[in-house]
Amino acid sequence: MKPFIQIQNQQSTLAHWKQILAGNKFNSFAAFAYVTDSGVAQIRTQLKNDFGKSRDCRWLFGFDYGRTQPTALQKLNEIGKSAIRIHDGKYVVQSKAFIPRAVFHLKTALTLQKNGYPCQQIVGSGNLSASGLTSGIEAGCVVDYSQVSHKRGTALITTLEELWEKATPLEEVLHDYQTRYAEIIEPTVFGSGNGDHAEVASLFWIDVGYVTKNRGEDKPGNQFDLPKGSHVYLGVKKVHDPKRNSVLGTLNIKTPDGEIAERRLRFGNNEMEKLTLPIPEQYGYECYDGKILTFRREGNEIVLEALEPDDFFQTYGKHLSSCSKMKSGRKYGTVSLHQ
Repeated sequence: MKPFIQIQNQQSTLAHWKQILAGNKFNSFAAFAYVTDSGVAQIRTQLKNDFGKSRDCRWLFGFDYGRTQPTALQKLNEIGKSAIRIHDGKYVVQSKAFIPRAVFHLKTALTLQKNGYPCQQIVGSGNLSASGLTSGIEAGCVVDYSQVSHKRGTALITTLEELWEKATPLEEVLHDYQTRYAEIIEPTVFGSGNGDHAEVASLFWIDVGYVTKNRGEDKPGNQFDLPKGSHVYLGVKKVHDPKRNSVLGTLNIKTPDGEIAERRLRFGNNEMEKLTLPIPEQYGYECYDGKILTFRREGNEIVLEALEPDDFFQTYGKHLSSCSKMKSGRKYGTVSLHQ
């Protein structure tokens, strides 16, 4: 058994996962409490070649408390020869607020021989998110089953196979989950409605969604569009009639590691505001896919955070002062912490 501590990409769960997949075509079995777009983005960027197109991949997740993102499941289904099931899916998808009758909390990934016996296994504390796989502080270990008694190995895989057989195939519950998920995560705006004024709002937030692979298929993207008018919330003087393909202003973006990344905000030909974000893996973000970005003015700097949706709404959900929706369905708005 090889224990490890993941701290800011050192000894990451993702790197150990890559190691147990490398150089073989063993079947894959992974079980996590939840999966997010940011986690799938890491897999598609870092492990896509390791999974390949022919490796049998089974994925077992929970819908508990609505933490799994439906879009993540759909994207994951495109990797390898994937089959996805949901623990107690039919019950949880119909329960109030996706409350489970037994919490599904596994975080593990294995490779399996043709006879189904385990080869190697990662057991960790992180979920299938960017933070859980790479940037968060997590603990885990890698188990080599050539060094484990056959009795223990058989007992473990028997339990996992029983969980798999009892789980619900994704296609049987995905539509209902998508519908109810959209209803539950619909933001609620609090306050008088004046918090959307740039001079009053504490911060500006926006749902990133999918980020174009502008840096190549093997790297996380960092370019995305904001709705017209967003610049006034980012400390840029209001431009009343911006010309297409023009510079609106320059942002001094303060990143989690304390560095300042200077970036130009442009008005594009599609009449959207375009921002090239700090390179995620260099500045402590790992990836932006599926995250909610928050921009908070601090003097002449903009403090940028990239949060999982669940974390964002737990932190700021009761302080939303505005919420709008773009044509693409992505949401954005303001937060007022003064209310």
